[in-house]
Amino acid sequence: MTRRKLIGTIVFALFFMILGKNLDFVPKLSLPNTAARNAVSLRSDVTEYTQKQKGSYSVYYNNFQNNSSFGIDERQIIVSASVNKTPLIAVLYYLASKGEINLDSKITILEKDIQDYGTGSLRYEKPGGSYSLRNLAKLSLKQSDNTAAHVLGVRIGMDKIQKTIDEWGLTQTNMADNKTSNYDVYLLFRKIYNGEVTNAAHTQELLSFFTDSDFEDRLPALLPEGTIVYHKTGDAEGGVHDVGIIKNGENAYYLGVMTSDIGEEEGEAKRAIAEISKIIFERQKDK
Repeated sequence: MTRRKLIGTIVFALFFMILGKNLDFVPKLSLPNTAARNAVSLRSDVTEYTQKQKGSYSVYYNNFQNNSSFGIDERQIIVSASVNKTPLIAVLYYLASKGEINLDSKITILEKDIQDYGTGSLRYEKPGGSYSLRNLAKLSLKQSDNTAAHVLGVRIGMDKIQKTIDEWGLTQTNMADNKTSNYDVYLLFRKIYNGEVTNAAHTQELLSFFTDSDFEDRLPALLPEGTIVYHKTGDAEGGVHDVGIIKNGENAYYLGVMTSDIGEEEGEAKRAIAEISKIIFERQKDK
Protein backbone atom coordinates (compact mmCIF):
# COMPACT_ATOMS: atom_id res chain seq x y z
CA MET A 1 0.00 0.00 0.00
CA THR A 2 1.40 3.41 -0.93
CA ARG A 3 1.84 6.10 1.70
CA ARG A 4 -0.95 8.19 0.14
CA LYS A 5 -3.38 5.29 0.23
CA LEU A 6 -2.42 4.52 3.83
CA ILE A 7 -3.08 8.10 4.93
CA GLY A 8 -6.38 8.08 3.03
CA THR A 9 -7.43 4.86 4.73
CA ILE A 10 -6.64 6.25 8.20
CA VAL A 11 -8.55 9.50 7.51
CA PHE A 12 -11.55 7.53 6.18
CA ALA A 13 -11.53 5.25 9.23
CA LEU A 14 -11.45 8.18 11.64
CA PHE A 15 -14.26 9.93 9.75
CA PHE A 16 -16.38 6.76 9.79
CA MET A 17 -15.85 6.24 13.54
CA ILE A 18 -16.86 9.82 14.35
CA LEU A 19 -19.84 9.75 11.96
CA GLY A 20 -21.11 6.50 13.42
CA LYS A 21 -20.35 7.19 17.08
CA ASN A 22 -24.00 6.65 18.03
CA LEU A 23 -24.28 3.31 16.24
CA ASP A 24 -23.72 0.26 18.38
CA PHE A 25 -21.91 -1.67 15.66
CA VAL A 26 -19.33 1.07 15.06
CA PRO A 27 -16.19 1.29 17.25
CA LYS A 28 -16.24 4.37 19.47
CA LEU A 29 -13.55 7.01 19.25
CA SER A 30 -12.54 8.18 22.71
CA LEU A 31 -12.21 11.97 22.75
CA PRO A 32 -11.55 14.27 25.72
CA ASN A 33 -14.90 15.44 27.14
CA THR A 34 -15.94 18.58 28.98
CA ALA A 35 -16.08 16.84 32.37
CA ALA A 36 -12.53 15.48 32.02
CA ARG A 37 -11.21 18.87 30.90
CA ASN A 38 -12.99 20.51 33.82
CA ALA A 39 -11.38 18.08 36.27
CA VAL A 40 -7.93 18.90 34.89
CA SER A 41 -8.65 22.61 35.24
CA LEU A 42 -10.02 22.13 38.75
CA ARG A 43 -6.91 20.27 39.80
CA SER A 44 -4.76 23.12 38.53
CA ASP A 45 -6.80 25.74 40.41
CA VAL A 46 -6.90 23.75 43.66
CA THR A 47 -3.18 22.97 43.46
CA GLU A 48 -2.41 26.65 43.01
CA TYR A 49 -4.58 27.48 46.02
CA THR A 50 -3.16 24.80 48.34
CA GLN A 51 0.41 25.71 47.51
CA LYS A 52 -0.26 29.07 49.13
CA GLN A 53 -1.36 27.43 52.38
CA LYS A 54 0.79 26.30 55.27
CA GLY A 55 1.38 22.56 55.52
CA SER A 56 0.50 19.71 53.19
CA TYR A 57 -2.88 19.10 51.55
CA SER A 58 -4.30 15.84 50.29
CA VAL A 59 -7.33 16.41 48.05
CA TYR A 60 -9.53 13.98 46.16
CA TYR A 61 -12.60 14.74 44.02
CA ASN A 62 -14.83 12.31 42.14
CA ASN A 63 -18.09 13.18 40.41
CA PHE A 64 -20.56 10.30 40.68
CA GLN A 65 -22.50 11.28 37.55
CA ASN A 66 -19.69 11.38 35.00
CA ASN A 67 -16.87 9.78 37.05
CA SER A 68 -14.52 12.68 36.34
CA SER A 69 -11.96 13.01 39.09
CA PHE A 70 -8.69 14.50 40.21
CA GLY A 71 -6.35 13.93 43.09
CA ILE A 72 -3.55 15.74 44.87
CA ASP A 73 -1.54 13.32 47.03
CA GLU A 74 -4.77 11.38 47.51
CA ARG A 75 -2.94 8.16 48.41
CA GLN A 76 -0.73 9.78 51.02
CA ILE A 77 -1.16 8.01 54.36
CA ILE A 78 -2.32 10.47 57.01
CA VAL A 79 -3.36 10.38 60.67
CA SER A 80 -7.12 10.03 60.25
CA ALA A 81 -8.18 11.37 63.66
CA SER A 82 -11.99 11.17 63.99
CA VAL A 83 -12.39 10.32 60.32
CA ASN A 84 -11.74 6.76 61.55
CA LYS A 85 -15.22 6.76 63.09
CA THR A 86 -16.55 6.39 59.53
CA PRO A 87 -15.30 2.81 58.93
CA LEU A 88 -16.23 1.92 62.52
CA ILE A 89 -19.90 2.90 62.07
CA ALA A 90 -20.00 1.53 58.51
CA VAL A 91 -18.97 -1.91 59.81
CA LEU A 92 -21.57 -1.65 62.59
CA TYR A 93 -24.32 -1.13 60.00
CA TYR A 94 -22.88 -3.83 57.76
CA LEU A 95 -23.07 -6.34 60.62
CA ALA A 96 -26.62 -5.19 61.39
CA SER A 97 -27.64 -5.92 57.79
CA LYS A 98 -26.26 -9.45 58.20
CA GLY A 99 -28.23 -9.97 61.40
CA GLU A 100 -25.08 -10.21 63.53
CA ILE A 101 -25.90 -7.06 65.51
CA ASN A 102 -29.17 -5.53 66.68
CA LEU A 103 -28.95 -1.74 66.50
CA ASP A 104 -31.61 -1.45 69.20
CA SER A 105 -29.63 -3.46 71.75
CA LYS A 106 -28.18 -1.34 74.54
CA ILE A 107 -24.85 -0.76 76.21
CA THR A 108 -24.44 0.61 79.73
CA ILE A 109 -21.63 3.16 79.90
CA LEU A 110 -19.31 2.37 82.80
CA GLU A 111 -16.75 4.68 84.37
CA LYS A 112 -13.93 2.79 82.65
CA ASP A 113 -15.57 3.47 79.27
CA ILE A 114 -15.44 7.26 79.55
CA GLN A 115 -12.94 8.82 77.15
CA ASP A 116 -12.32 12.09 78.96
CA TYR A 117 -10.90 14.07 76.06
CA GLY A 118 -11.92 15.68 72.81
CA THR A 119 -15.48 16.03 71.62
CA GLY A 120 -18.87 14.59 72.49
CA SER A 121 -21.35 14.79 75.34
CA LEU A 122 -21.02 11.36 76.98
CA ARG A 123 -17.83 12.31 78.80
CA TYR A 124 -19.90 14.76 80.85
CA GLU A 125 -22.62 12.26 81.76
CA LYS A 126 -22.59 10.20 84.94
CA PRO A 127 -21.64 6.54 84.37
CA GLY A 128 -24.50 4.06 84.32
CA GLY A 129 -26.47 5.47 81.42
CA SER A 130 -27.82 3.00 78.88
CA TYR A 131 -27.70 3.74 75.14
CA SER A 132 -28.75 1.81 72.05
CA LEU A 133 -26.09 0.98 69.47
CA ARG A 134 -28.04 3.16 67.03
CA ASN A 135 -27.85 6.16 69.35
CA LEU A 136 -24.17 5.58 70.00
CA ALA A 137 -23.56 5.50 66.24
CA LYS A 138 -25.41 8.78 65.86
CA LEU A 139 -23.36 10.39 68.64
CA SER A 140 -20.14 9.03 67.11
CA LEU A 141 -20.80 10.79 63.82
CA LYS A 142 -22.83 13.90 64.64
CA GLN A 143 -20.89 14.86 67.78
CA SER A 144 -17.76 12.86 67.01
CA ASP A 145 -18.23 11.45 70.52
CA ASN A 146 -15.11 9.56 71.57
CA THR A 147 -16.79 7.58 74.34
CA ALA A 148 -19.57 6.39 72.00
CA ALA A 149 -17.02 5.31 69.38
CA HIS A 150 -14.87 3.58 71.99
CA VAL A 151 -17.64 1.36 73.38
CA LEU A 152 -18.81 0.49 69.85
CA GLY A 153 -15.27 -0.46 68.89
CA VAL A 154 -15.04 -2.73 71.94
CA ARG A 155 -18.45 -4.24 71.17
CA ILE A 156 -17.57 -5.09 67.56
CA GLY A 157 -13.87 -5.82 68.04
CA MET A 158 -11.17 -3.85 66.26
CA ASP A 159 -9.80 -6.97 64.57
CA LYS A 160 -13.21 -7.62 63.01
CA ILE A 161 -13.48 -4.01 61.87
CA GLN A 162 -10.04 -4.19 60.26
CA LYS A 163 -10.77 -7.52 58.57
CA THR A 164 -14.02 -6.15 57.11
CA ILE A 165 -12.53 -2.97 55.68
CA ASP A 166 -9.61 -4.96 54.28
CA GLU A 167 -12.16 -7.05 52.39
CA TRP A 168 -13.73 -3.82 51.13
CA GLY A 169 -10.42 -2.80 49.55
CA LEU A 170 -9.34 -0.13 52.03
CA THR A 171 -5.71 -1.17 51.76
CA GLN A 172 -4.26 2.02 53.25
CA THR A 173 -6.44 2.16 56.36
CA ASN A 174 -5.07 0.88 59.67
CA MET A 175 -7.56 1.24 62.51
CA ALA A 176 -5.06 0.39 65.26
CA ASP A 177 -2.60 3.04 64.05
CA ASN A 178 -5.38 5.53 63.20
CA LYS A 179 -4.05 5.98 59.66
CA THR A 180 -5.82 6.20 56.31
CA SER A 181 -5.64 7.88 52.90
CA ASN A 182 -8.05 10.22 51.18
CA TYR A 183 -8.58 7.67 48.42
CA ASP A 184 -9.52 4.95 50.91
CA VAL A 185 -12.07 7.28 52.50
CA TYR A 186 -13.51 7.96 49.04
CA LEU A 187 -13.93 4.23 48.42
CA LEU A 188 -15.79 3.87 51.71
CA PHE A 189 -18.10 6.86 51.26
CA ARG A 190 -18.99 5.76 47.74
CA LYS A 191 -19.73 2.25 49.01
CA ILE A 192 -22.02 3.67 51.71
CA TYR A 193 -23.74 6.07 49.29
CA ASN A 194 -24.36 3.32 46.73
CA GLY A 195 -26.06 1.13 49.31
CA GLU A 196 -23.31 -1.49 49.26
CA VAL A 197 -22.71 -1.52 53.03
CA THR A 198 -26.19 -2.12 54.42
CA ASN A 199 -29.84 -2.30 53.38
CA ALA A 200 -31.76 0.64 51.92
CA ALA A 201 -33.44 1.79 55.15
CA HIS A 202 -30.23 1.57 57.14
CA THR A 203 -28.31 3.32 54.37
CA GLN A 204 -30.60 6.34 54.62
CA GLU A 205 -30.32 6.35 58.42
CA LEU A 206 -26.53 6.06 58.26
CA LEU A 207 -26.26 8.89 55.73
CA SER A 208 -28.45 11.10 57.93
CA PHE A 209 -25.88 10.77 60.74
CA PHE A 210 -23.31 12.45 58.46
CA THR A 211 -25.44 15.63 58.11
CA ASP A 212 -25.98 18.63 60.40
CA SER A 213 -23.09 17.67 62.64
CA ASP A 214 -21.54 19.79 65.37
CA PHE A 215 -18.78 20.63 62.88
CA GLU A 216 -20.15 22.43 59.82
CA ASP A 217 -17.23 24.86 59.51
CA ARG A 218 -15.38 23.20 56.62
CA LEU A 219 -16.84 21.51 53.52
CA PRO A 220 -20.38 22.92 54.00
CA ALA A 221 -19.43 26.35 55.36
CA LEU A 222 -19.52 28.39 52.13
CA LEU A 223 -22.00 26.32 50.13
CA PRO A 224 -25.54 27.54 49.29
CA GLU A 225 -28.41 26.79 51.63
CA GLY A 226 -30.11 23.53 50.72
CA THR A 227 -26.89 21.76 49.74
CA ILE A 228 -26.69 18.33 51.36
CA VAL A 229 -23.29 17.39 52.74
CA TYR A 230 -22.69 13.89 54.12
CA HIS A 231 -19.32 14.32 55.80
CA LYS A 232 -16.98 13.55 58.67
CA THR A 233 -14.40 15.88 60.14
CA GLY A 234 -11.22 15.01 61.97
CA ASP A 235 -8.81 17.02 64.09
CA ALA A 236 -5.31 15.77 64.84
CA GLU A 237 -2.18 17.46 66.08
CA GLY A 238 -0.95 19.48 63.12
CA GLY A 239 -3.86 18.58 60.85
CA VAL A 240 -7.59 19.05 60.28
CA HIS A 241 -9.76 17.15 57.78
CA ASP A 242 -13.19 17.07 56.23
CA VAL A 243 -14.29 14.31 53.87
CA GLY A 244 -17.60 13.30 52.37
CA ILE A 245 -20.25 13.56 49.68
CA ILE A 246 -21.77 16.82 48.47
CA LYS A 247 -25.19 16.63 46.83
CA ASN A 248 -26.98 19.44 45.02
CA GLY A 249 -30.05 18.28 43.13
CA GLU A 250 -29.11 15.28 40.98
CA ASN A 251 -25.40 16.08 41.12
CA ALA A 252 -23.37 14.26 43.77
CA TYR A 253 -19.62 14.08 44.22
CA TYR A 254 -17.03 13.06 46.77
CA LEU A 255 -14.65 15.67 48.09
CA GLY A 256 -12.04 15.02 50.72
CA VAL A 257 -9.49 17.49 52.04
CA MET A 258 -6.99 16.20 54.59
CA THR A 259 -4.11 18.26 55.95
CA SER A 260 -0.89 17.75 57.86
CA ASP A 261 2.01 19.86 59.14
CA ILE A 262 -0.18 22.95 59.54
CA GLY A 263 1.28 23.84 62.93
CA GLU A 264 -1.03 26.10 64.93
CA GLU A 265 -3.00 27.25 61.89
CA GLU A 266 -6.10 25.09 62.45
CA GLY A 267 -8.45 28.01 61.81
CA GLU A 268 -6.73 28.91 58.55
CA ALA A 269 -6.80 25.30 57.40
CA LYS A 270 -10.52 25.00 58.13
CA ARG A 271 -11.16 28.15 56.09
CA ALA A 272 -8.98 26.75 53.29
CA ILE A 273 -11.05 23.54 53.23
CA ALA A 274 -14.21 25.66 52.97
CA GLU A 275 -12.71 27.68 50.10
CA ILE A 276 -11.66 24.53 48.21
CA SER A 277 -15.18 23.18 48.63
CA LYS A 278 -16.64 26.42 47.29
CA ILE A 279 -14.30 26.48 44.29
CA ILE A 280 -15.31 22.96 43.29
CA PHE A 281 -19.02 23.49 43.94
CA GLU A 282 -19.17 26.62 41.78
CA ARG A 283 -17.44 24.85 38.91
CA GLN A 284 -19.96 21.99 38.77
CA LYS A 285 -22.09 23.94 36.29
CA ASP A 286 -19.14 23.87 33.90
CA LYS A 287 -18.69 20.09 34.02
